[in-house]
Amino acid sequence: MKPNKQLQFAIISTLFVVGSAKADTISYYLDQSNALPDGINYAQVTISDGTGGDIDFLVDVITSAFTPDTNFGMQSFSFNYDNPTAVSSSNIMNIDPSSWTISQETNAGGGFGKFDFELAGTGTARTETLSFSIANVTGDTVYDYAVASGLMPSSGDFFAAHIAGFAETNGVTSAQFAGSTPVVPIPAAVWLFGSGLIGLVGIARKRKG
Repeated sequence: MKPNKQLQFAIISTLFVVGSAKADTISYYLDQSNALPDGINYAQVTISDGTGGDIDFLVDVITSAFTPDTNFGMQSFSFNYDNPTAVSSSNIMNIDPSSWTISQETNAGGGFGKFDFELAGTGTARTETLSFSIANVTGDTVYDYAVASGLMPSSGDFFAAHIAGFAETNGVTSAQFAGSTPVVPIPAAVWLFGSGLIGLVGIARKRKG
């Protein structure tokens, strides 16, 4: 196959892979705070399709944004769901830490408004990583949980968290955080496409030489 034909084949094949890929994972930063500077990524929320139709949440505190002190971690996390999707607290399962509890239509504090659900622990059950699943909800997708609430006052943001136990920053050791800024990774197919093009260019140059 001639180099230009190889290049055309690589482009068509990669576009097919990219077009066929299922966007089953989305991720967002919490980059706003009621007490610390905005525009810094304080935590990250990743929502993905789990097994058996479950939706899996993973919430990570970005430790490098803080100077952790005694009992550092996240003490609560809030999120919303799309109104047509019927979700109740009984659908939220496999919470880790297991001691955390669920409440509905709760104000996240810090001026960030009310969220449909809040998962929270005590001051001794703070964590740098929270995970849970939403199960037995018919027809839901990851995008049903990346929305603002319709409550009053509305959350405006998709997610919120209370993080505490960090060394004094701007006079505070505990603050509220919120956000809905998407994390935009470069898909693996694009990396494959780029490396394929580099290889084909090398072949073309070698044959010309």
